[in-house]
Amino acid sequence: MQMYQQQHNLRFAWGVTVSGRLVRVCHFGHDRAISSCYMDISTPKGRRLFIELLVNWSFCEESQIGRDPTMEYMHDLRCWQIACPSEKGCMGEGADVKYYYFSTVKCQAEQVFGRHTRCFLATNIMPTVVVSTTNPLIPTVVIKDSWALSKRNASDDACDEVSSLNKIKEGLSAQAAAKDIIFPKIEAGGRVSFQRNGKWVEDNADDVHGQGKLVTDSANTMHGSGKLADNNTDTANEVGEAHSDDGPLFRADRRIFMSPIGEPLCSTKSVAEFVTVVCDAMRCHSAFVDDCNILHRDISDNNILVVRSEGIARGMLIDFDCAIDLEQKERDNLHKVTGTLPYMSINNLSESDVERTSLDDWESMLCLICWFATRGAISGKRREYEELVRLPIRRWRQGSTNDMITAKESAFYSPELFRDFIVRYFKMEGDKGEESDLLKSLAFVLREYLFQNPDLTLDFHGTYKKRKHVEPARRELSIEELETDELDSLLNKIFPMVNPFKERAEKWKEISKQLLAFANAFWEKAMDLQKEANKVNGNMAIGNIYQ
Repeated sequence: MQMYQQQHNLRFAWGVTVSGRLVRVCHFGHDRAISSCYMDISTPKGRRLFIELLVNWSFCEESQIGRDPTMEYMHDLRCWQIACPSEKGCMGEGADVKYYYFSTVKCQAEQVFGRHTRCFLATNIMPTVVVSTTNPLIPTVVIKDSWALSKRNASDDACDEVSSLNKIKEGLSAQAAAKDIIFPKIEAGGRVSFQRNGKWVEDNADDVHGQGKLVTDSANTMHGSGKLADNNTDTANEVGEAHSDDGPLFRADRRIFMSPIGEPLCSTKSVAEFVTVVCDAMRCHSAFVDDCNILHRDISDNNILVVRSEGIARGMLIDFDCAIDLEQKERDNLHKVTGTLPYMSINNLSESDVERTSLDDWESMLCLICWFATRGAISGKRREYEELVRLPIRRWRQGSTNDMITAKESAFYSPELFRDFIVRYFKMEGDKGEESDLLKSLAFVLREYLFQNPDLTLDFHGTYKKRKHVEPARRELSIEELETDELDSLLNKIFPMVNPFKERAEKWKEISKQLLAFANAFWEKAMDLQKEANKVNGNMAIGNIYQ
């Protein structure tokens, strides 16, 4: 894990295990590890095999030993150089590849398996002096480099982040000012390719696993065995669309250059800032759905940034790895489980056959608001983990999936339970009363219009599945049915089971408009509170000058 944190250009990792006289070589890809059969270095054959392995490694190109040749550390300038895909998203022969430079890493790859997402703050201006604290690089873009789950054919990938961002750029660039929203603007992006032996190679899972099997198969062949110890690893820390294509999970290295640069959600300095940022994020979300037909599907704290301008905090929704184009034919993707614990909607967690809609993302935002408000929405005024795990909300991320579902069903079932289980534990010490009331009101309104919307029939209120009463005159049972059917079957005919999210999904457009109207109202109020606070702080600062 530390290798990936320290070596930003590491594509995959090699390892050697030694147990007495037995040695194995191991290859760690993004979703599985492969090891060779053992080499007994107490024997001449085993020693020869191990030495040949080391010699072969020494003759490998950088990409074959796990390095990304499109990223290079410039020792003389103390910064990194990274290649950028062309505006058409390619890095092959004839492509207009540009280079960017960075020294600041905002996000590191922290796990052995998974996406290995890295984020860098970069500039396209090559430094002329050694980069240091006194001569820093001035970043203009954020670079996201990740191994997202993909389809082998990029044109078939309904969850391609580059395509989503390009569509958002085309759909919103002319409307951003009028809508007063901030969204990530892609400058370039695409799948990474590099040259090996004079040929262009796409950086994907096939190439990574191919390098592992090349060495381990070679070692096994020389050892006299054709068997591999292939350990398929469950990537439990990543929830998303797994395009398997009749083999291991397929991933491709995607690199995206975008702006503006933001700060993490945890950097909010007041409740008014927090409310502004989360409402901004959902205002963006609505624009993505209405104007671009892009459904985000992963509302989480990591995917909302704070963008500051002239003392005002605004919000921006990022990371479209799980997003889907609603105009694509593969609408079965809308039934897949995606998102981040503990923010996933009940419908999503339940793996229900009810289609996912933007309302699942609104519910995820409600979960995020509750989680952050309970933890403490202001930077520097947050609960310690030891205190947080004693509160009811801990069950949103602890235990089995069924435990999480039950906890959310109970918390959101009624305004009274919501108040007693969740809102009463909001951490508001030292916060201004008006701002605290604003945050609580926002949470109550979202819960009300998601789970007890006045436009839904009473049968579809609440969070639990329940039986719907059908009048006897409308549902007559034959003698044969009464004699042959099982009790559960009879009950389902007399009192059909109702999924509370079914009618909600059918009316998602109308309910989304209602929620957006509330988000706009709360956003305007929070913006006014920010501006008032800035005036007060500005007057205090002026007063201090003359003291």
